[in-house]
Amino acid sequence: MKKYLILIAALIFCISCFSQKETEFRIGQKSITYVDESRNRPLETEIWYPTYDLLTKDDTVSEQKELFETIETIPNASIANKKFPLLLISHGTGGNRFSLTWFVQRMVKEGYIVVSVDHFGNSTFNKIPREFVKWWERAIDIKYVLTEVLNHKGIGIKIDTSKIGGVGFSLGGYTNIALAGGYVDRSPRGNQKENGRELPAEFPKTDEIIDLENDSLIVSSYQKYKNQVKDDRVKAFFVMAPAIGFGFHSQEQTKKITAPIFIIAGKGDTNTLIEYNALNYHSLIKSSQIHLFDENVDHYVFLNEATEFGKQIIPALTIDHPNVNRKEIHEKTLGLAIAFFKQNL
Repeated sequence: MKKYLILIAALIFCISCFSQKETEFRIGQKSITYVDESRNRPLETEIWYPTYDLLTKDDTVSEQKELFETIETIPNASIANKKFPLLLISHGTGGNRFSLTWFVQRMVKEGYIVVSVDHFGNSTFNKIPREFVKWWERAIDIKYVLTEVLNHKGIGIKIDTSKIGGVGFSLGGYTNIALAGGYVDRSPRGNQKENGRELPAEFPKTDEIIDLENDSLIVSSYQKYKNQVKDDRVKAFFVMAPAIGFGFHSQEQTKKITAPIFIIAGKGDTNTLIEYNALNYHSLIKSSQIHLFDENVDHYVFLNEATEFGKQIIPALTIDHPNVNRKEIHEKTLGLAIAFFKQNL
């Protein structure tokens, strides 16, 4: 009888372990460079996805000095044999596809495939002056990569195409509003310095003189692509501290937006003032809801947590108000994002 009870206990333990393994995803990672040949535009892309593979020593990240905290992933792991919702991430101006890995990590563990793109010419290590002001082309980047990922032999078949969401920070927030159907007006209006139209701090140094309002390459791009940015495959959008609010003045520009949009920002945002950005978007988008953190929460709180080295090198992007805990802001943001996508995807 005693041996029988021990056997039953062991069996229950094994079932429990197996069940636990089946519900705890680790993070697989693939790096792919897609090329939109129609625009001669290489798009470095990172795909993170749920896996049951085990981490090995060979998978660990080398111990070099990092500016931001990194996450633990398994390169080229097998993807779990299920259908997953998909999230597409657009980084801020001059940022990169790794800028929001705090968000990636949690969402993959929640059972999402997450794809993030380096926007050509507007990323950390690839800065081209004109690309910093051709905001609308970023939405084309996301649309192109979405098509490629859906056609990926290993990943595409694991995506639930009825559950695709968009995520963006700063200029990436605008990118998602464009994908939802928002139409930006690039013509200057009012006090440009006050409403945030100044060139961003990340704008590359150049000896070239560019007439940003009349440059033929910028204007022709706008005329060609301004009506091609909406993507109905993306069903819901979560945007953090969205920028380019100065380019939105009326509900006529947002009337095509029907998908739900969740806007989150800090009242203390000194980079993209909420009056002209988060609150302005919320007032113009009928399908939006908004959450504002307090007056101590600034713009870059939505970037990854920094290392001590990072705080020394780039304090403006890494050090928050003494009363702000970046990790806590991230946790609250994730809670809102999880609830939002659960309801809308």
